[in-house]
Amino acid sequence: TNYVPLVLNRENFYTTAYSMEYLEALGLLKMDFLGLRNLSLISDVISEINKDKNINLTFDNIPENDSKAFKIFEDVNTLGIFQFESQGMMNFLRKFRPNNYEEISAAVALFRPGPKDNIDTYIKRKRGNEPIEYYHQALKPILEPTYGVIIYQEQIMQIASKMAGYTLGEADVLRRAMGKKDESILIGEKDKFISRSISLGYDKKVSGQIFNLIYKFANYGFNRAHSFVYAMVAYKMAYLKANYPAYFMKSLLTMVIGSESKTKEYIYECKLNNISILKPDINLSIDVYNIEEFGIRYPLTNIKNVGLSASKIIIEQRANGKFKDIFDFVKRTYGKSINRKTIESLIDAGCFTSLGLNKKTLHHNLDLIINYAETFGDLDEELMLKPELTIVSDYTKQELMQMELDIFGFYLSNHPVSEYKLRYKNTISLKDIDDYFDKTVDVIVYIDRTNEVTTKKKDKMLFITGSDEATTIDIVLFPDTYKKFNKIDTGDIALINGKVEKRFDKIQVVTNEITKIG
Repeated sequence: TNYVPLVLNRENFYTTAYSMEYLEALGLLKMDFLGLRNLSLISDVISEINKDKNINLTFDNIPENDSKAFKIFEDVNTLGIFQFESQGMMNFLRKFRPNNYEEISAAVALFRPGPKDNIDTYIKRKRGNEPIEYYHQALKPILEPTYGVIIYQEQIMQIASKMAGYTLGEADVLRRAMGKKDESILIGEKDKFISRSISLGYDKKVSGQIFNLIYKFANYGFNRAHSFVYAMVAYKMAYLKANYPAYFMKSLLTMVIGSESKTKEYIYECKLNNISILKPDINLSIDVYNIEEFGIRYPLTNIKNVGLSASKIIIEQRANGKFKDIFDFVKRTYGKSINRKTIESLIDAGCFTSLGLNKKTLHHNLDLIINYAETFGDLDEELMLKPELTIVSDYTKQELMQMELDIFGFYLSNHPVSEYKLRYKNTISLKDIDDYFDKTVDVIVYIDRTNEVTTKKKDKMLFITGSDEATTIDIVLFPDTYKKFNKIDTGDIALINGKVEKRFDKIQVVTNEITKIG
């Protein structure tokens, strides 16, 4: 109120009538406060670990140099890790292979649109394939952790302080001018930098080179404090994933309830890490994923057409005693956010399997079951005679698999390729494909996605994303091959013979032959 005009906005609170740039010039400070759901996830995981393991793990006492946590980044096992789970970042990590905290932070700073040239230089120097240059030995203490590459804004400020005697306040003015390419300020700063540097005993030519160096990198510099804090969150999550994988994945899955694609992705990740996902059960499942002795129990809330209100009724009724049979269930729940559609979905999801009746029998008798609930719902159980159900053989394996896909959006238990692997004995699992680099292999995949593209020569080629029980992989059909095998669609099961190659350090299969087998 003393420095700038204010505006009362529609949300009924005051904002400044001047934008950020003018506010700073007037001596006011703009701050951003970011809320990260990943912090909630970390808190939830730690709380559950402490309760089950009777230990006192906290955010602050997570060990700082855990080899298993660093291996998560080195092995690119970063699905679910803050800042590190995008496909682009994972491709970058396959080249980068960070194995300490400094390099995790550098990865956050480097993986942005601007500093692509810096990435290659950094990796070459890290691997010893290119000499590290500091331009002057005075810069070595500042640039040694990043192999002579300026990647942080704070490094620019340190260089200005070291080479030209700038105060940190003056150095920040220089950094901002460089970042904004403010020529009017930079011309004066260059003369100031060089003259001050000479007065400190540095050569004029060297001083000019150093100024040009920091000018070149300033536009790509990233705030080191920001990068380190993001790296800290990522590292803490990696520690939990590496040391308490079931707890980590359980919370991760709970966080994405309602997202079919993310749920599928994380369930595959569980299978890849040998964590069993247990089918939903009417007497065991709750509204979130839950850890049991033999795996993670799938929740009621993530079944199509069930949702939170129906789940709440089931859990509340179950508190009075587990459901003894299907009649007990409908008597206690039908009409209370539970309707025919809800029951059909619960049947399709396999929730009643533990009550001793198969899915087809339940569907076949559903009219009878619902009629019982509507007729006798309010009567004492002792006064009711339960109708006799007609028992029928269950659906075929293929029908059950399709039912699972329809209700969950993915295969929770039996992936379609599983039975085909029994027939084709010489195929390899996708999780082992790294071991076959530069070799020709046979694999069986479910076709998740296809993407036909036209080359510069106007030829058609196809990119496929395929999966088996635990892993997804990219498959390429170049034009000559695609001409011969162009009848491949999403949902097909395919036997592929191809060579295992790398693209952007990511494994892919270049197809020689592809056969639709299912």
